[in-house]
Amino acid sequence: MDEYFDKIACFLKKKSRLSFTGHKRSVLQQRLENRRQQLGLADISCYWNALNNSSAEEMDLYNLVTTNETSFFRNSSQFHYFKEVIIKQQTTKRIRILSAGCSTGEEPYSIAMTIFDTLENPQEWQIEIVAGDLSDNCLNVAREGYYDAEKLSKIPENYIDRFMTTTDDGAVVKDPLKKIIRFTRLNLNDLMNAELPSWNCGIGTFDVIFCRNVMIYFAPPCQQLLVDTLHKLILPEGYLFTGDAEPLHLFRHEFKAVHQAGCLVYQKTPEPGRYN
Repeated sequence: MDEYFDKIACFLKKKSRLSFTGHKRSVLQQRLENRRQQLGLADISCYWNALNNSSAEEMDLYNLVTTNETSFFRNSSQFHYFKEVIIKQQTTKRIRILSAGCSTGEEPYSIAMTIFDTLENPQEWQIEIVAGDLSDNCLNVAREGYYDAEKLSKIPENYIDRFMTTTDDGAVVKDPLKKIIRFTRLNLNDLMNAELPSWNCGIGTFDVIFCRNVMIYFAPPCQQLLVDTLHKLILPEGYLFTGDAEPLHLFRHEFKAVHQAGCLVYQKTPEPGRYN
């Protein structure tokens, strides 16, 4: 049945550029087997047929294969730099941010809390956080904005008091934060295939992009294409945050590393030229 598994892996790569090699291959095989059993299908070839005859199953497949490991204020040094340097140096009362691969919403809500805590009068600013993910299930959780007590452990206590409404077993994000975040289904493959920058693709350009622990799910050639795409999406002198396992020195790029930040953050400089 490896033939049908390979077909499904190729299907995913074509549709989303996600790569399933090494240990990720065995993880995918196990998840597909669980899904086959859940649907009551005889074998993986039957699942392949079901996938090709149902757009709903395609969406379920994306929900199945995406890994939703995330937390509030993950990599605190990046949020420190975002707060103390990037937000405070904004010369106009406008900031637009992309959270790519936002999962269940912890990252964009962390960004929103940081902005509200830093600005004296955030209501006077134009603030938009576009939070995108491939998984509809993740986006539904994010839009609801409810998190159990275990998830709240990384949030400063004063932030919980200010920005969330507590319940018996968790907390819900308050509406002022929700209003500045637009959760949307985002297939990065669509952006990598688009002529950018372009508002026609429904996303526009950004002052800051958080694209952390996303590149690791793509094959190296696609990783390079993603870096190039992110560069096009960021405004001049804008910033890119990447995951700990995604330093840009592994790629050709036109960003400048901000070494004094003490974390992985890169700035798009107005001068042409490649950095590494």
